[in-house]
Amino acid sequence: MMSVALPILIIAVLIAVNALFVAAEFAIAGAPRVSIARRAGAGHRLAKAVHEVLSDPARQDRYIATAQLGITGASLGLGMYGEHQLAEWIYDGFHGSSAPGFFASHALATVLAMTVLTYFHIVIGEMIPKALALQNPERAALAITTPMRLFQVAMYPFVVVLNAIGNGILSLFNIHRELGAEQYYTPEEIRMIVRESMAEGELGSESATVLSELFDFAELSAGDVMVPRVNVAGIARDATPEEVVLLLRERPFTRYPVYEGDLDHIKGMVHIKDLLADGPLADRLNAARSVPAVPETLTLDAVLAMLHRERTQMAIVLDEFGGTAGILTLDDLFEEVVGEVADSAVGVHEIEELAPGRLRVAGTVRLEEAGEHLKVGLAHEEVETVSGLVLALLGRPPRPGDSVSYRGVVFRVVAVAGMGVHLCELSIGEPDS
Repeated sequence: MMSVALPILIIAVLIAVNALFVAAEFAIAGAPRVSIARRAGAGHRLAKAVHEVLSDPARQDRYIATAQLGITGASLGLGMYGEHQLAEWIYDGFHGSSAPGFFASHALATVLAMTVLTYFHIVIGEMIPKALALQNPERAALAITTPMRLFQVAMYPFVVVLNAIGNGILSLFNIHRELGAEQYYTPEEIRMIVRESMAEGELGSESATVLSELFDFAELSAGDVMVPRVNVAGIARDATPEEVVLLLRERPFTRYPVYEGDLDHIKGMVHIKDLLADGPLADRLNAARSVPAVPETLTLDAVLAMLHRERTQMAIVLDEFGGTAGILTLDDLFEEVVGEVADSAVGVHEIEELAPGRLRVAGTVRLEEAGEHLKVGLAHEEVETVSGLVLALLGRPPRPGDSVSYRGVVFRVVAVAGMGVHLCELSIGEPDS
């Protein structure tokens, strides 16, 4: 009985050791650093041990090398001892007395032994521990850290020697290992992860949209999201109360730029509550809060940092000649991440879905943004907005009722403002010729 039990026990131990090292390798690679650090700071003993490995690139390298060496050793031991022992048991079940029968029986026993061992090795020693470690890497890393520390001490000399040999071979090819080099993802790779997570139901559609927009945020500039000069509702410093009341009725917003002479000379910003307060209007306009100026090319993350630093919610956007190209508010930045936000004083929507494949949009809406709603690529090399595209295709100032077609989308002008498009309806139509 012992002649059977002991070999089975040794084979089981080798498979278990292999499983331990496999789980250790995947657990330490996927362990959440922030959570481990928090638990270590709270005094968790095992978390402290894992945190020491994660925070030291050299220790992490030795930890993984120990796991890999353990996997290799256990696999070799299983193959050398287990295959031979199992083949003997299987061979004893055959009775081939002749020479051909002997060799055939031995070959068949070897194949069967390798098949059985490979199955248990892959399923129990590889796949199951890998799946468990990836499912909960933090829990696995904490559970395995004590035996791994013992193995690290025992295998330290072998790990050092093998690492030195490996580094020496790499140096022959002018390749130098970087300890602790972490894996970084490009924005496109993260977008793919977000899309896959949403498809699998791990991430809600709204959360996925916000995450995707965050990566576009830094790629956009102030000129991409500003309110263009022709659409700016400003108040002249010498405006009369009647003119201000008329503007508030026709163009209700929360904040207005105050200018002197024209919009190239904006002196500050006034809040609607200040305009409606008691006292002489001239005093309130003269007390307009100063606003910073930014170039059209400044990225949105830089604009956001500047608005935070200046503690203001509006900025003047300057063109290349130093004139006013438009204005930018904090709401414009928020809309790029969470979608359109209505001004607190008015409920105007820049993009309104009338029906599937049909939109009503403001002329200032970017072509790419409109295309995303229609699931059509509308990017243009020369213009960026719906109004700009209609003007470019018409070759003249637009009139209500005008229509143009671009990339299978029909643009019909609903309303104009000055020389540009104020409102436009977009619908999927016949491709343009």
